Amino acid sequence: MRRPDTLLYWIDEVPPARFALGLALQQAAFLGALMAVPALFARTTGMDHAQFLNLAACGLIYSAAALLLQSLGRFGIGAGMFLPVQSTTSVLPILALATTTSGLGGGFGMFAICGLSMIIFSFILPRLKAIFTVEVAGLAMLLIGSGIGVIGLKLIFSVADGAAPSPQRIGIAAATLAVMVICNVWVKGSLRLFATLTGLGVGLVLSFAAGIVLPSDLAVFDSASFFRLPSLQQFGWQFDPDLLVPAIVTGFSLSLTSMGVQIAAQRFNDADFSRPDFESIGRGVRAEGLAQIFASAINALPMVASGGAASLALASGCTSRHLAVWTAGLLVVIALCPKIIVAWMILPPEVLGALFLFLSSFATIGGIQMIGLRMLDNRRTLAIGIPLLVFLTYDGIRESLDKMLPVARYIDFSQFALVLTLAVTLQSIFRIGIGRRTRRVFTVASTHFEEMIEFIESQGRIWGARHESVRRAELASWQTFELLMDNHLLADDCEAIEIETKLNEHNLTIFVRYKGTLPELSNRRPSAEEMIEDVDAPRHMAGYLIGRLADGVRTRTVSNRAELRLTFKD
Repeated sequence: MRRPDTLLYWIDEVPPARFALGLALQQAAFLGALMAVPALFARTTGMDHAQFLNLAACGLIYSAAALLLQSLGRFGIGAGMFLPVQSTTSVLPILALATTTSGLGGGFGMFAICGLSMIIFSFILPRLKAIFTVEVAGLAMLLIGSGIGVIGLKLIFSVADGAAPSPQRIGIAAATLAVMVICNVWVKGSLRLFATLTGLGVGLVLSFAAGIVLPSDLAVFDSASFFRLPSLQQFGWQFDPDLLVPAIVTGFSLSLTSMGVQIAAQRFNDADFSRPDFESIGRGVRAEGLAQIFASAINALPMVASGGAASLALASGCTSRHLAVWTAGLLVVIALCPKIIVAWMILPPEVLGALFLFLSSFATIGGIQMIGLRMLDNRRTLAIGIPLLVFLTYDGIRESLDKMLPVARYIDFSQFALVLTLAVTLQSIFRIGIGRRTRRVFTVASTHFEEMIEFIESQGRIWGARHESVRRAELASWQTFELLMDNHLLADDCEAIEIETKLNEHNLTIFVRYKGTLPELSNRRPSAEEMIEDVDAPRHMAGYLIGRLADGVRTRTVSNRAELRLTFKD
């Protein structure tokens, strides 16, 4: 793992207290702005103001606990990174189903089953590395970024009662976005850490000046108290067997979302990122599962790993896990202060939209880069392309699917999970017929460079290997071929050279087998004088280049045949 140049404070680095507090406030402002989901749930169920404040406060306390579990990374629980959670609408279908059976108490009780299914899935996840490939991880990251961006655009351009958005509101959104971009791109120093907080502040001031914040909102804010202890389990808790399948499906959906966000966070924190660390991801999903059980116990709406918060950490230049303590502390303080919760609810949608649009760029482009890291054949292209099209047409597909198959409502309520499940399913199907080893014999007298390149490149596309690994394998294989032919290392009766390719989870390996003598491979580059005076210097140089191109080189003789084993990290 190598530190990216864009980060001012990396995973284990401790930012100064004055910066940490401001960064935590920035994260809390973003996460609190997503209280719109509890507010939506409160409106649809007819809750009064006090019940909503209880629901929001319990959610904030649960969010703080989840954040601490993730950042500590102890006892096999938590990814050891800064990974906040945010409200999500994907948990609302269970509560909607519960209202027709056991009431809200049954819905909140079954969230414990969601958490338990996440814990079980966390132990299975590391064993599915071959299915959850890098390109699927890139698709997940792309979906997260695109989803955030779509929400942002809807907040900016959607107005109640079907009215057209006013130029004034769009202007405020543009000004808010411009401030964030300027602070992030052109401003140097500590102000860059607070680009989004600065933009939110400017947007809020402009909204007040334009009279967009309604007097009724201000009246609710004035009447809210500064301190109030939340009531836990206000809706009760019970087990409802009718909701068992939806609860398990929801847990699986939240696990997939967590996996995607964690992969994005790993990508943000590693300049040399090549593949996800599934052991770390499993620990992270486990932490979220335990937090979900805690949410069930206190009647808080379960949340999901926040791709926006991870993008915000990258944009601000601070991904330090020590920031979790500050952020969790602020969330608890805010949970005890209803006035701040109400203040979040009056933040204008166009200001929030600008924030989401700003953050979406980092995750979206990161996902595209991850997909581009790998060589893709037709199978892998279809496994990524079809789910992406489903994502773009999700609303129409879901409506038709629910009409044809009523049971589909149990599995298609989460756009992200549906698309990612489809990608994983297609990836599994297209793996049929793909071997992990391939052999080919090249005739010594008639083999050309392009022929060998085409063979290794085709295998790289089938396996989804990295471009860099395949290029080095191509050059090293041809260098080996020339070394054997130009230095009379092949036996007189050797008419062909056998090349075998093999790919496992971490390495691309090339085996070169032939009749003849093993070459001398050196770790030392011949000097300029040796290249002029020593007739064997070109052979030594070729051996040196092979060792430099490959990450590992081994030679041996098996059944009177020489074998070179070239390993390239993938």
